[in-house]
Amino acid sequence: MTTSAGIPVVSSARVQVGAATSRGPSRPLNADAHAHHAYRDTFAAAVVDGTGSTPEVVDFAHVAASVAARVAARGTPVLGVVAASAPYADHDDDDSPEPNGAIVVASVRSGGYWRIAHAGDSSAYGLKDDGTLRRFTTPHTLGEEMRGQGATDAEAAAHDHKLRHNLGRVPLYGVEGFEAVARLLVLASDGLKLPHEEFRGLLLDHGDDPQRCAEELVAAARAHGSRDDVTALVIPHPDRPATAHGTDERNNHVERRPEEPAGPAEPAAGREPDADPAQGAVEVVA
Repeated sequence: MTTSAGIPVVSSARVQVGAATSRGPSRPLNADAHAHHAYRDTFAAAVVDGTGSTPEVVDFAHVAASVAARVAARGTPVLGVVAASAPYADHDDDDSPEPNGAIVVASVRSGGYWRIAHAGDSSAYGLKDDGTLRRFTTPHTLGEEMRGQGATDAEAAAHDHKLRHNLGRVPLYGVEGFEAVARLLVLASDGLKLPHEEFRGLLLDHGDDPQRCAEELVAAARAHGSRDDVTALVIPHPDRPATAHGTDERNNHVERRPEEPAGPAEPAAGREPDADPAQGAVEVVA
């Protein structure tokens, strides 16, 4: 299927989503939220991790996720994040009473491509055609900044919960959008903490059943001691088989940069290196 301009699009009717969420054992309410939306031939999804565990934060998370998914399906994930931030932005006041949180948004493009944008430590992971698992997003946290400055993981881990960017600060810091290739995308709150190989194995074993896969991911995070709210969306790309190995058709004849060695899924080494201008196109709204 193509647009009137001849641009290939993905039929949103072919997009399947598995979704699972779990309240943290010591939290009164689950302040994670997720949403997905199809508009004509575009599909988008969002995960929001609210800061706190009050009814106001829960309402904020659900509204922000819904707005982000709907706007991203009509435009781009960057615009979805910006729209979700507008009712709550109060970046000049660190003690603002407005609810806040982290967000990740993605939309489907043809050929196995995804558009992705985020603010905070909600994350996007991709299972590649060769079976490798990559984290596409770099957490906007003090801990991640410390790693970049040479701190040990043990030193930085104590600061991973301190957000340096979030929905409330979007008008100040802006939003970066980029493209990545994956046959299976996972959008998750930061409660999803799993060893890299176990994470990858669950996607390979259950990727053809997105709902079961999402449930298995959340259950595994609990088994590994996650005390936070946990949410996972599992979305196979409709242009690529969920579990069968294959190749990246659009890049078969393009010299690719070597990818970093696979590391732990949490904490991450950062967004995957982009292979070419099409995959690494960046949209920034400030």
